[in-house]
Amino acid sequence: MILALLPFGPGCDGGGGAAPTNPAPAPVVTSAITLTRLSPSGGTIVVPEGTPPGAFIPRNSGLLSVGLSIASGREVPWAQLNVYLLSGDGYCGQNLPDSPTWTPFAAGQTVDYAVTGFQVYRLPCDVSGIRAMLHTRNSGLVTPPTPSETVAEATFPASYRLR
Repeated sequence: MILALLPFGPGCDGGGGAAPTNPAPAPVVTSAITLTRLSPSGGTIVVPEGTPPGAFIPRNSGLLSVGLSIASGREVPWAQLNVYLLSGDGYCGQNLPDSPTWTPFAAGQTVDYAVTGFQVYRLPCDVSGIRAMLHTRNSGLVTPPTPSETVAEATFPASYRLR
């Protein structure tokens, strides 16, 4: 009895099946914040509760809604979303009654969230923009985070008169 060993040529798997293929690379997710909805689109908003610096647009009041799509290109163990109402000399309000956190915020994760509650520090206030920041600072400070603490940020034009 004679045994012959025949080598398989390139592309042959010896079993008659197709040659293995390289899997497609995983899509790269970058950190980003996208505005998905701004309601109303502009105009005057009468702030219904309190007096500055403790005036509030209550959550789910229907007075102001900032819809955002938030994505992180890297895993962070803790993240918070801060949204600032920008005015000519800084900002006059922030989403303090509606500032969500995530533990963790996974790499590649995307979250859609609508911010509807704001604390207003000064009235009247002419809002010229919305600044949204996903950050990792977990210290209780309410000022905008530093660049090293920021995962993603974006600024969108807006035109509101808060009174």
